Amino acid sequence: MIIPPEVKKKPLEYIFLVLFFVVGLCFYLFADISDSGKRFVAIALAGGYFFWSLYHHYKRGDLNLSIIIEYLVIILFGIVLLTGSFF
Repeated sequence: MIIPPEVKKKPLEYIFLVLFFVVGLCFYLFADISDSGKRFVAIALAGGYFFWSLYHHYKRGDLNLSIIIEYLVIILFGIVLLTGSFF
């Protein structure tokens, strides 16, 4: 398996991101919670991913408006997929 050089430089950032998603998705899929609870988990995952991406790109020095908009579009798409609606 080939590990990208960026992951080799800062493995803790990526380990945190993977663990965050694994725990969040396990909670979303296996916890006995209501639909509104699942919506909250999806939005919390999206928010965590957004803030991780801001931190990541800020540390790399390439954070700009187009990257922020790109992540917001990806996050909205994920929320729609997981919740089935915008609200």
